[in-house]
Parts: sequence; C-alpha cells; structure tokens
Amino acid sequence: MGTAAIAFRDLGGSLLRLPLAARLAADDIHGKYRRTVLGPLWISLGQAAMIAGFILVFSGLFNIEPQTYALYLAAGFPVWGFLSLYLADMPNTFIVNKGLLESYELPWLTLIWRRSIGYFLLFLHHIITLVALMAILRVTPTIEMLYAIPALLITIIAGTGVGMLLATIGARYRDVQPAMQMAAGFLFMFTPVMWRADQLQVNTWAYEYNPLYYYVTLVREPLLGRVPAPEIWMGAGAGAAALFVVGFLAFLIGRRQLYHWL
Repeated sequence: MGTAAIAFRDLGGSLLRLPLAARLAADDIHGKYRRTVLGPLWISLGQAAMIAGFILVFSGLFNIEPQTYALYLAAGFPVWGFLSLYLADMPNTFIVNKGLLESYELPWLTLIWRRSIGYFLLFLHHIITLVALMAILRVTPTIEMLYAIPALLITIIAGTGVGMLLATIGARYRDVQPAMQMAAGFLFMFTPVMWRADQLQVNTWAYEYNPLYYYVTLVREPLLGRVPAPEIWMGAGAGAAALFVVGFLAFLIGRRQLYHWL
C-alpha cells in the first residue's frame, strides 16, 4: 500500500474513532486531577486568580473600566490557552505515545484528535470563570454568543492541522517541543489577549500579520456578545483550511518514517 493510501486510511480511521479519542481525552483530564478535592475546578480557580491580578495592575494602566476588562480577560485567556496548547504541547504527541502505538493497531491521527478534544475540554473548564463573572456582573446572554460554536469548530480544524504538522516534525526533531513552547510565550506579547487591538496606535503589524489574532478574536467576540467582522471569519476560515491541508501533507510525507523516528 502506498504512503498516500496509508495516510488517508489513517485519517478516515481516526475520524471513525472520534468517540474513542473523546473518551481518552476525558480520561487524561480525570487522571491529572485524580484524588484531588476540587478536581478540574483548580483550572478555573487558577485562571480567576490570574485575571484578578491582571485587573489590579493593568486596568488602571490601560485606563479600562475594571468590569469591562475583567470580561475581556475572562473571554480571552481561555481562547489563548486553547490555542497555545496546540503550539506548546502537540510536538511530542507521537513521542509520548510510542508504547500505545506499538501495543495497539490504532490510527496515528487518533492521538491528534485525542489532544484536540482534550484541549477543548480544558477550554470549557476555563470558561467557567467567564460564566461566573457574567452572573456576578449580571450580564445577559445574547443570541450572538452562539457564533462561538462555528468559531470553535474553525479553530479546532486549524489547531488539528497545526497538530499534525508539529507532531510529525516533532517526532523527527526533538528540539521542536521546547522551541514551540518558547514561541508560544513570545507570541503572547504580540496577540491582543491582555490588551486591545485598538490600543496599539503604532506597529499594528504586530497583530495584523499574527494568525493567532484572528482565532482569538473569532472566538472571543461571540463570548462577549459581539459578531466577529467578516474579514476575521474569512481569514480564520481560509487559514484553517490551509493549515489542515499542510498538516496532513506533512503527516503523509512522514508517515512511513514515523516508526523509525520514534
């Protein structure tokens, strides 16, 4: 069987096993917090503490009303955390699952979906902070918030494409993991997460040419009850399609060598 046939069969098989990937992702999170009292709620508490710290320091510095800034951060940090995991965590996907791949006849891309779903579940835990804050500030949910559903689907497709690319390259070059962890921290400064894009009067290229800006904005705007601009939808949608194709091509090219690289 040719390499392309193997790769496409792997993709198809992984899609059929999405329920398995979801169960494995849930087990990963459950295992991480096993025998703790609060469990995954520690994620929400940690984020709430971080948001409180940012409000105390930066709401006055940026001259933003604390309540408005709190909602902005509570919507933006979960999205950033979701995206940054694809960069910082995906490169070692195949490496750390070598034993599983050797023991079971499992489509390799099932492991990519497993992590994608796991990141989404963590995102839902982070969103608890926003929901609680909206209740405290008596913010009424709006119909525009439903746009977060297609926005998240687009983001997951883009992230999965990045995951296929980084996991394949990361299996070959072990330096990819620490390099991407460093890159994620660097890109945070250039992505409007703790600051707003309209606050940057000069060097606007810092976010305009930053792909992460489009995905952060795409998901955050609906969470705040606003509809993302058409150019955000188009940029994020086109980027998601391109990233998925590029990621799958990287997996296709490296598929036969992955066992040797591990």
